[in-house]
Amino acid sequence: MIRHLLPVFAICLATLLISYASADEPLLDDTFPVERIVDSCRFTEGPAIDKEGNLFFSDGYNDRIMRYGTDGKLTEFRKPCGKTNGMAFDREGRLVMCQSAGMGGGRKVARLEKDGTETVLAAEYEGKRLTAPNDVCVDPEGRIFFTDPAGLGVDNPQGESSVFRIDAPGKIVKIIDNLQKPNGILLTPDGKTLYVSDRGTQQLHRYKVAEDGSVSDDTVIYDFSPDRGIDGMRLDAHGNIWAAAGQDKTTGLFVISPAGKLLLHKPMPEFSTNLCFGGPDGKTLYFTATTSVYKLRTTVPGVAWAKP
Repeated sequence: MIRHLLPVFAICLATLLISYASADEPLLDDTFPVERIVDSCRFTEGPAIDKEGNLFFSDGYNDRIMRYGTDGKLTEFRKPCGKTNGMAFDREGRLVMCQSAGMGGGRKVARLEKDGTETVLAAEYEGKRLTAPNDVCVDPEGRIFFTDPAGLGVDNPQGESSVFRIDAPGKIVKIIDNLQKPNGILLTPDGKTLYVSDRGTQQLHRYKVAEDGSVSDDTVIYDFSPDRGIDGMRLDAHGNIWAAAGQDKTTGLFVISPAGKLLLHKPMPEFSTNLCFGGPDGKTLYFTATTSVYKLRTTVPGVAWAKP
């Protein structure tokens, strides 16, 4: 399943379309070829790096979480996993999981404790079951923000798409309710800015986050329509948003500046879902795309790679 040090599909990077706009320096290190490090999955998503630098990602249709170790070995970490989609490690190194809908789906946000047990952080809101928790991030205070989109071909107990904040297990607050299909979610390291992708409108929204965790000043900073908007995203050290988006010929990596300018677009060989930074220097970009996980090298480190 793992192919070491081989170019992806033997495609020379020079033949891939890369466009830059308003970038003083290249964002990708083209001396390193794109490498497919994992294949033979069914739908990869939710990449997250633990404090040792190991990569975890979900394989939703197979209802499992996989672990790609720093030694290059791929193992099955957890199966079943409640159809986990987005994941993030908290500051104590515990894995927070968005368990989605469908057969075997947990429809909750859960935390994997060090002893292997699960703590349910959120399963319902105002007495109604969550619809399909999708993506998640953690702020400096340890509060958890997650998206719960409706209209994914399953019943919608909540009746609308929402973004929630978890202040403590079972203590859940709705903070956004006017997006069509909130998907990817991201916080700046200081916890003062929240980004949310709306896959209903294909727009990327930015919010100010107050000390109490409430949000305001909704601003659309980038519109992907009529193309597919952002699925998963991370930040680099300059505050740029690195995202998996697009479809068909455009599907792949997009980098958007905090001002909303497209800095880079790099198509990838498969339908692209999510990404995260890792490696000892934070300049390894792991990219999930349908059946595979790819590895790229960047010229700037990511902030999301920081160890818990």
